Amino acid sequence: MDAQTVWERQLKDIGADLQGHFRLTTGRHSSRFFMLARISERPHILQAWCRQLYGLVSHLGVGTFVGAALGGILPAYAMAEVAGGRALFANKMPDGTMQLYPGALSPGEPVMVIEDAVATGSSIRKVIRAIEEQQGHVAAIGAFVDRGTPLAWGMPFYAVMRLAEPVPMWDAEQCPLCQKGVPLTRPKT
Repeated sequence: MDAQTVWERQLKDIGADLQGHFRLTTGRHSSRFFMLARISERPHILQAWCRQLYGLVSHLGVGTFVGAALGGILPAYAMAEVAGGRALFANKMPDGTMQLYPGALSPGEPVMVIEDAVATGSSIRKVIRAIEEQQGHVAAIGAFVDRGTPLAWGMPFYAVMRLAEPVPMWDAEQCPLCQKGVPLTRPKT
């Protein structure tokens, strides 16, 4: 069994890989959802995923890890623990942007953005803007799960688990599951 299959099986075993009809935080709909808070509920599993991810990025020498509140806080903290570094999080502001606390970063400080699952990349882009506002340097992006959507980052992107086939996503108006009357679930509410 290859490593990809092992990670995917673990997600299924802990109830983190869900099939159905889901509304993502972006408002788009999907037939598959990764409830990766299930990883963070189990510190020994969270540490295993972080060790795997850190093994992919350790050559970068990054010691500061930034996650988006709320879901990225524990993964960023666990990555910092594995790396012997520090963890920060970007808070969501009322206008929808993300912001670090004032003076969180030194100018030019190398940072890695940590995300649990990457769908559209909107949260990552907001965290990158928050880092750049403090003149930090985003050296890379790391995620537990890459849902397979081709995204151009302009910087290194690493994932523990990469899906070969992109998970389908639709705007609500074009969603075939809505058209079939499949009940919609909002897993993050």
